[in-house]
Amino acid sequence: MNRVAKLIPVLMILTAVPGRAMVPVHPSQLPALTADAQFPRCTARQLATVGFPDHKHAQRWPDWQVLRDADGRTYGPGSLCERRQVVPRPDLIITPDTKRLGPFILQHNPGYGDCDMLQFLELLDWAGHEVPPLLGMGMPDSLVVINPDNLADYTDRTGYGIWRLYSLRGDTCITEPWPILMHRTLDAHAAFMMVTDWVLRAHVGAKLPPWLHQGLVEYCGEDGQHLVNYMAQFRGDGPVVMPPALVDALLTKGPDPDPQRDREVYRKACYSAFLMAWDLVENRGGLDAMRQCLDLVAGGSDFSDAAQKVYGLDADELAASLDPVQTGEPGGKNPPLPLPHRQP
Repeated sequence: MNRVAKLIPVLMILTAVPGRAMVPVHPSQLPALTADAQFPRCTARQLATVGFPDHKHAQRWPDWQVLRDADGRTYGPGSLCERRQVVPRPDLIITPDTKRLGPFILQHNPGYGDCDMLQFLELLDWAGHEVPPLLGMGMPDSLVVINPDNLADYTDRTGYGIWRLYSLRGDTCITEPWPILMHRTLDAHAAFMMVTDWVLRAHVGAKLPPWLHQGLVEYCGEDGQHLVNYMAQFRGDGPVVMPPALVDALLTKGPDPDPQRDREVYRKACYSAFLMAWDLVENRGGLDAMRQCLDLVAGGSDFSDAAQKVYGLDADELAASLDPVQTGEPGGKNPPLPLPHRQP
């Protein structure tokens, strides 16, 4: 079993109600997303009272334990630095402006201390161990991750506002500066999202509909509850979910020249894509079915044909059946707004 899943009972702090079963009260207490998870992982009542699962903050809690793979090797948060000291290992390459571990090459301003940047490399390593089994795909050769000096540098390089966490082009990713992602409590989410994005692009290119590609990025990055929280700002102005065709158009057209407009429509599009991917994985065969579909597409099948074989619907029919405008939000229109980064 995945080590993160094993840690869930340790991390759970449950509320006992006389005469009732103990129930989760925090997104980190819901079942973790693992390659062998049982679906659906949550009930409608849990989503409406607790929110979407989010296990991407526990690495900063006092009871976090370093993860180990099947061979007993450590990986992820705490595996490269301990008490601000580098943990020596033969596969870790350190120079003043570059840190490399496995397929990840992190480039940054040489003014940072080693452990400053190694914390971000730990998150990439964590995602590199966890994401490929979820998708049933192998790890590509190498990803260069560039950490800009500041937000102005990030925007100059990418043309993105801070609501777009990274810019991936081929095997190079320019990320929002790691210290800012950390202070926004989005650092682990961003690492998992960019690794998911990279792995999908390497294996299936642009063959997935944009709603599914971005939906899987958000789903594997456990970004759902943060998206719900973002939506609170926009609910007073009307619906926050969009039909699939609009989601696809917004995700492919690039940033809107009006920053505030771009922030709103991009976050709404990502939320709608997440809801579609959530419904598809959680309620229609789990990751087994998704991996079958992705494997067919990676093997050369058209997505519509793959969807027909796995889900019994072609691409258009599948999207229509998942349309969040029609299916609604699992957590309801007045969902809980927990702070996933606060330890329960």
